[in-house]
Amino acid sequence: MTGMEAPVASAVLKLAGGKLVSLISSEFASITGVKKDLCELQGKHQEISSWLSEVRDKATGSGAQLPWVKELRNVAYDIDDLPYEVHFEAEKHKKHSDSGKQLIADCICAKPKSFLFRCRVARKVKSIKVKYDKIVKQASDANTLRRNLQMDHPAQSSNGTSAGEPSILCNVEDSKIPRRDEEKGEIVNMILEPNEVQDGHPMVVSIVGLGGSGKTTLAKHVCHDKKIKEHFKDTFWVHVTEEFDLKKLIGKLFQAITLQKSDLHAEEYMLSEISNKLRGNKFLLVLDDSWHNEKDGWDKFMVHLNGGAPGSKIMLTTRDRKVSEIVRSRHIFELGLLSNAESWSLFLESSEWVEDDLGSEYIEVGKVILNRCGGVPLAIKILGGILHQKKEISIWRAIRDSDLWTNKSIEESVFACLKLSFTHLADELKQCFTFCSIFPKGCEIYKDRLIAQWVTNGFINEINGVQPEDTGSAYFDSLVKVSFLQTPSKHFFTEQIVRTMHDLVHDLTRHILQDEVVTCLPNNMTTTYTQRCRYLSLTSCPEKVNRASFDKVHAVYIDNVSNPLYKKLVKKSSYVRSVALQSTVGAPFPLFVVKFEYLGYLEIRNLHAKDLPKAISRCWNLQALLLVSCSGFVTLPETIGKLKKLRILELNNISDLCWEDAPWNHIFYFRRRD
Repeated sequence: MTGMEAPVASAVLKLAGGKLVSLISSEFASITGVKKDLCELQGKHQEISSWLSEVRDKATGSGAQLPWVKELRNVAYDIDDLPYEVHFEAEKHKKHSDSGKQLIADCICAKPKSFLFRCRVARKVKSIKVKYDKIVKQASDANTLRRNLQMDHPAQSSNGTSAGEPSILCNVEDSKIPRRDEEKGEIVNMILEPNEVQDGHPMVVSIVGLGGSGKTTLAKHVCHDKKIKEHFKDTFWVHVTEEFDLKKLIGKLFQAITLQKSDLHAEEYMLSEISNKLRGNKFLLVLDDSWHNEKDGWDKFMVHLNGGAPGSKIMLTTRDRKVSEIVRSRHIFELGLLSNAESWSLFLESSEWVEDDLGSEYIEVGKVILNRCGGVPLAIKILGGILHQKKEISIWRAIRDSDLWTNKSIEESVFACLKLSFTHLADELKQCFTFCSIFPKGCEIYKDRLIAQWVTNGFINEINGVQPEDTGSAYFDSLVKVSFLQTPSKHFFTEQIVRTMHDLVHDLTRHILQDEVVTCLPNNMTTTYTQRCRYLSLTSCPEKVNRASFDKVHAVYIDNVSNPLYKKLVKKSSYVRSVALQSTVGAPFPLFVVKFEYLGYLEIRNLHAKDLPKAISRCWNLQALLLVSCSGFVTLPETIGKLKKLRILELNNISDLCWEDAPWNHIFYFRRRD
């Protein structure tokens, strides 16, 4: 157990509770015995939710004392699925019905399948109630629970011209740490130091520091320095990441230099273009978040950087000093941590608190917490964002007294801070945040597309008179406020808002969900390996896959869709709600997506097809359809007009499409960019 089961269960239960209320008041509840079951289930739901609100903070990091919490999360997911399934089954039957509202007796006679479905749901409700009763029995003595956890105060939740990675280089916040301005000046001087070449490639200046210490932020400030802009003709940014794949790294360099998609070109062509673009130009290349510590791999990559004009430089950021030594850095800058005074100043700025407005106990407790953050800016900013509107001293004490503070190392203290920040994140934001675990580390994620996936996965409850996209935008901004999402900026080509997630924060999402997000399938996979999988994020697929292991998958993210085994991976499912398919170059339309009857979001990139299949109309619940860089795409099928729930249609970089005959009249949001 990770110790994060309690806050996750609390968030799922809150969302499921709202859906349960609507289910009780529906026609479905009129079937004999079901409404009673639902009301009893609601009572159990409220009882355990109340306990969770009391023990959530102390339960974090104390999972061994609360074995029932993990089981509760599983049942909460079952509750969350139930109203979703009932709602869409009812919509499907309504869609096929020619008549208006019918009496239940008439409905039973006319639609026995519908009646049988509802009876099956009634049995599911009773099964959930049995599981709930077992959990309640395990956690029935709330007073003993409080004593074991030494809980004095219940926790409360408040609602509260540059190229390459252009969204990173085009936007940078003003520095909030005075010391960083001085350090920026030192690094700028190192980079501008007269020097020709170093071992055949441009001179390297490395920034070394702990995760979250501000290496990437400092590198961005260096790139925006006036002297740097005047000295270099071009500045390129490549996010390297932990996976050092030479072909992928060449593709990233190609994209950074040419602003073209790498998956559309052969490696030979990309290397030729890289050479042509760099030849004779004085450039600065940033290799951000570098992990690879083997000389051979770096030598094979660096050889492609030899064509620049004299004075070209490389700036590398890494957590490991060994990496900077392997690339033979001319200068290695060790990024220091913040002092206690600097930490407190950054916390006040991030939380927007004024010290004079805080009582003496808040200041005392706050400084104890910050000392445990180890002077790491990321941890301090996230904690400040979380405590922005939390004036209850009980919450500050709960964070200070948490069992997560092990003091074994700065790295562990930083991660403890991130876990505590998630614990105190507003419940309605928790699933929106952990959903981001489905994206690869370092991936640029579009704001509008992320919100559309939140909506279709049911993370945003409907509010009268408010569009779900507006609520989602507020959620997005809240996650930016607490630094769980890094500062958004506009993409250089689409002008849409994109964001990235810090590697440590991305690690947190995977840590929280554990086996609920599957990113790699072993060849000898057992059923238990993925029995709780809800998010599937894959770049490869083994030959033998147990499809039954993915019955509860809700969201799918797949790269390299040309792999024919994917169509065997997920069987017909009523649970899959969103699918994003990347790098479909050379592959036909992936027909396996039409198996997902309740699919609400479909994004396809680089598809090679003239049109969509008529079978797309089977996805009658489709609300968002995004086609990006699909070459040869000339028409939309007439059957797309049957998708009456389609609200968002994005056609990006599709120049051959005939627009005149397309049925746009019921689309809420339409974006076209050739």
